Amino acid sequence: MAITKNQQTIANLDEWRRRAGPKSAMQWKDGRSAKEAARSWLGGAPGAMPAEIVALMSGHDQFGPVLSWSGEPEVRIPFDKLRGEPRNTDLLINARDAHGTYLIAVEAKADETFGTTIEKTLKAARARLKKNSQSGGVRRIESLVSALFGTTLALEPEIAQLQYQLLTATAGAVATAIRTGCERTVLLIQEFRTNETTDVKHDANSIALDSFVRRLSANRIQTIGAGELVGPFTLPGSVMFDAAPALFIGKVRHEMRSTIA
Repeated sequence: MAITKNQQTIANLDEWRRRAGPKSAMQWKDGRSAKEAARSWLGGAPGAMPAEIVALMSGHDQFGPVLSWSGEPEVRIPFDKLRGEPRNTDLLINARDAHGTYLIAVEAKADETFGTTIEKTLKAARARLKKNSQSGGVRRIESLVSALFGTTLALEPEIAQLQYQLLTATAGAVATAIRTGCERTVLLIQEFRTNETTDVKHDANSIALDSFVRRLSANRIQTIGAGELVGPFTLPGSVMFDAAPALFIGKVRHEMRSTIA
């Protein structure tokens, strides 16, 4: 039960920053997601997951008490064979319970957004394609929409208003589970409410996540609140995700406004 990077154990905040810190030193600060995620995973009892995540997993009937786990921060995860930067997962957890092994792909958020919409991402991808015929951005977006929703943007143009980062985060979690032989995978949003964050931005993120879950579940699930784990979702499947695992999406909240000076 350890967090490692490049086969080196991470035991404190300084080691996390040096071995797996954000690209910009400005992002490593109290109250922001990079440092607070590290603090939450290192700050409990030795070998223990954060309490809110233990409660989340144990509250779902398809998961049980964690028997063992290991984690790696800042994991680059390819989910297709197209050119471009792979998906970057804030923290990837390999865990085991009485049901077997599973993955948790942690997306840490203070009040950083889920990026741009599919619509804006597609516009930029089309512009790159005009300059470089080898650019795979447009194909990637089309493949993700097909793999996750079983449709196209032409048939359901409203999908273009979803946040693109949620598609790639889900794809990364699913692709990693397939490669490692896990039959369950969890995309986990770990939210930190601190003196450096604003409720307006938190609310915007909640709306974005709700919209994504609503479409992914074909309107079966309308919202996902803090402390909830929903699923499993059965993906339509495509060349991108042959034999996809059971997908779950969870959200936890770490309230810190009373503890940060």
